[in-house]
Amino acid sequence: MTKTANLYVDRDQASEILKVSTRTVDRYIRKYKFKTRKDGRRVLIKRVDVDRVIQDQIGQFVDIKNENLKEARESKATSLAVKNIKVESTKREEVRQKEKDEEKVYKNLYGEAKKELKEKQERLDAATYRVGQLESQVKSMVPMLEFNQKNKELKEAHNAIEQKEVEKVEIIGRMKNQLKNERIAKWTYLAFAGLLLAVWPVLFLVWGFA
Repeated sequence: MTKTANLYVDRDQASEILKVSTRTVDRYIRKYKFKTRKDGRRVLIKRVDVDRVIQDQIGQFVDIKNENLKEARESKATSLAVKNIKVESTKREEVRQKEKDEEKVYKNLYGEAKKELKEKQERLDAATYRVGQLESQVKSMVPMLEFNQKNKELKEAHNAIEQKEVEKVEIIGRMKNQLKNERIAKWTYLAFAGLLLAVWPVLFLVWGFA
């Protein structure tokens, strides 16, 4: 893992080393200045390619500086006295032009950084809004869960009451049948007793004559 860390850097590390934005790093990747590989979701860049870009930038700066010094020496050698004012004016113009170029580069870098910052802020705002929605949904879900629990308890109580009502109806039905049977038995007993009382004198007479 240490060897890979020494040979490769990710996009953020490359932007910090080169002092440029990650968009500039992506442009280097698209122009095949960097050789890349995948490590999961990360894009790794060869450290050698990053160092090569740094060396190219340093070489360009040294060439420009040497060229300016060479031109200044030649101008000074050929017309040290006559063209001194013109040389100074040219130097000042070059300095101003260089400052303008540097200012333009810095403005571009600032614009890119500002654009990236705006995009990140928009993403942060969207994430914050989404978190707020989720918090609102969670808050609304808690009363709903309590309502469902209470509704479940009410249904269970209602079912228990209905079950008791059914049991009461069954008990009343059994009591009615039992009372009906007792009444039938009572009337049967009374009818038998009445019949026995009705035929008793006749039986007594028959028994007396016999």
